[in-house]
Parts: sequence; C-alpha cells; structure tokens
Amino acid sequence: MKRLTTFIMATLFLFPMGAALFLIAGTVNVPSIWLYLGIRVLFNAASTLAMSEEVARERLKPGRGAKPEPIYNTGTAIAWVAHIVIAPFDLGRFHWSAGFPIWLQAVGVAGMLCAMGMVVWALRHNEYLSARIRIQSERGHHVATTGPYAHIRHPNYAGASLLGLTSGLVFGSWPSIVPMLAWIGLLAYRTVNEERVLLAELEGYKAYAARVRYRFVPGVW
Repeated sequence: MKRLTTFIMATLFLFPMGAALFLIAGTVNVPSIWLYLGIRVLFNAASTLAMSEEVARERLKPGRGAKPEPIYNTGTAIAWVAHIVIAPFDLGRFHWSAGFPIWLQAVGVAGMLCAMGMVVWALRHNEYLSARIRIQSERGHHVATTGPYAHIRHPNYAGASLLGLTSGLVFGSWPSIVPMLAWIGLLAYRTVNEERVLLAELEGYKAYAARVRYRFVPGVW
C-alpha cells in the first residue's frame, strides 16, 4: 500500500510541474517537455516496483533521529525551481538554445535512463534508503554491500548526479544545466555529511568504506 501511495504522490506531482512548464513556455507544443515528463513517469513506476513496503514507508515518513539539513534542502529547492523555470523560458519564449543538437538530446535521454536505472538498482539492494540522513536502529540498520554497493558507496547519489547533469540535455536547454551543476555540488556536500554520520554511528561502515573506496565514480571520487 505504501508503494502505491509513493507512486501516486510522485506522479500527481508531475501534473502541477507539467502545468508550470507549459505555462512558462507559453505553449504545449514543446516535445522535449513531454519527453521529460514521460521519462519521469517511467522512473516513478520503476522505483515503486523496486522498493519494498518498508523502504516506501520510510521515504514517505522518515522516523526519528533525522539530521537537520538546512543548506542542502534550501539549495536543492532553489536549484530545481531554477531548472524548471529556465528550461521552458528558453524553449518556449526566448529560444536561447535554438539549434540544440538532436544527437546530444538523445545522449541526454540515454544518460537519464542510465541514471534512473542506477537509483532503481540501489533501491533494490538497500533496505534502508531513506530520504533523510538517519540511522534506522529500530529496523536493524546494517550496511548494504550488494549490487551497486559492491562497487561504489553511494549509487543513489551517483545516479541522481547523472540525472541532474542529463536533465538539461533532455530538455535541449543549455542554460538550464547551470542550476543542476550547483545541485550536483550540493549532493556531494550531502554525501560528505552523511558519511560522517555513517562512520560514527553505523556498525561496520568503517570496514566497508575501507574496502569500497569510492563514493560516486570508481577511480575518481
């Protein structure tokens, strides 16, 4: 039931988002906006199927002990609002990105699907993938080490970073990429903060971090 609620809420959110995108663009005749919304519906469905009821419950209503994240939460809201406002202004009204290469937009679609696939894969292998930074002691929280977690420590954030990077390409809007670069920086900031908590409070995480050295990209970071 919680998984169904998650899908319904995430999908319903796309209606006001889509309305805002088309209203700002001044027209519904913007194929890349329809493409973006369609991919997001696909992602909602795949995520819902991948997560367990327990994960869905935690993500809908995180339990006690969540760490405050004012910088990340505020910065994320600003970055995504800027992204969603700039793209339709560009595509529907000012055409700053006129002549955007179709092949690059196709690369963006492929990249976004890969990014979403990474997040879905993480959801399949981490029963404690909360929307907040917290140790879920009441659920017997332990380190996830299978699937993508055998290769990198934060595949969900790695996927989210790639999603942010490719989102502007899917829209076909150069300036809309800028706020997403800021958001990727915020994700890195959140990752460092989350790791401080995991290292200090989650049993076995130090040994895991010593074994799996990289957070997002093997050989890089």
